[in-house]
Amino acid sequence: MTARSTKILNQDEQVAAAVELNSAEWVRRLASVPWVQLHDEPDVLWCFAGDTWPMNSVACARFRPTTARPRIREILAHHWEHKVACNWIVGPMSEPGDLGRHLRDNGFSCRVHCAGMACDLARLNGEAPIPDGATVKQVEELPSLVPLTTERRRRRHEGRKLIAKAQPRSIAYFSASVDGQAVGETALLLDGGGVAGIYDVEVRQEFRRRGIGSALIHAALQHARKHGLKIAVLGATGLGARIYQNAGFREVCKISFWKYGKIRQLR
Repeated sequence: MTARSTKILNQDEQVAAAVELNSAEWVRRLASVPWVQLHDEPDVLWCFAGDTWPMNSVACARFRPTTARPRIREILAHHWEHKVACNWIVGPMSEPGDLGRHLRDNGFSCRVHCAGMACDLARLNGEAPIPDGATVKQVEELPSLVPLTTERRRRRHEGRKLIAKAQPRSIAYFSASVDGQAVGETALLLDGGGVAGIYDVEVRQEFRRRGIGSALIHAALQHARKHGLKIAVLGATGLGARIYQNAGFREVCKISFWKYGKIRQLR
C-alpha cells in the first residue's frame, strides 16, 4: 500500500500520521499468521480472518471521493460472502476526508472515537514504580489472562506465539504477574511509521487501579527507547487516557474504529 498524498506535513502532522501508519503496520503483523489473508493494495490495507482471531480489519484507506463507495463495497463483498463482521480504522491521513460518511452510508457505525496519542521518549522520567508483590518483565511468550476455552482464544494464543517468533523480531511482549500469576500484558511494535506503537494494554479487572498498567507501559517505553526510537504512539480510550497522560503521552489526533456487523469478543 502506498499513499498518494503529496501534502507536506509539519512536525505535529507527521506524528499524527505516524499514529495511523503504525496502526496499519499492526494490522499487517497480525495478518502474518497462516490462517489470515492480507490484502496490501495501492489504496488500502486490509486483512481477513473470517470468524476468528484476529478481527477482520481495514486501515489506511486512500480513496478518491469518486471511488470511496465502490471500494468500500468491494471490500465488504468479501465479508458478506462469509457473513462476518468488518472493522475499519479511520485516522488523520484517511481519504477522502469524509470517509466516515461513506462508511455510515454503507452500513458501518462508529463504535470507538478515541485520542491518538504520542510520547517523546527522550522525556521519560525513569521507570514507573512496580506495585508491591508484582513483577513486570519482557517475555518471549505471553501467558493467557483467560482460560483457553474457546476457538477464538486458542487462535489468539497460537497467533501471538507465531508472531513473537517471526524474524526479524519487531514485536516485544511484556507481562505482569502477582505471586506468579499472570495479571496484565501489553505488546510493543518496534516499527511502523518510524515510531513505536503500544497495543493491547490489559490488566485483569481484580488487579486494576494498582499501578500495574502504568508499570507495563513504562517497561514498553523504556524498551522502545533502548532500540533508538524517539516517539511512541497509541490509541487511548477514555478509560486509559489518564494513565497514558501520566506516562507522558499527549493527544495528537483522533482515531475512529468503525464496524459493520456484530461485535465479537474473545468468547
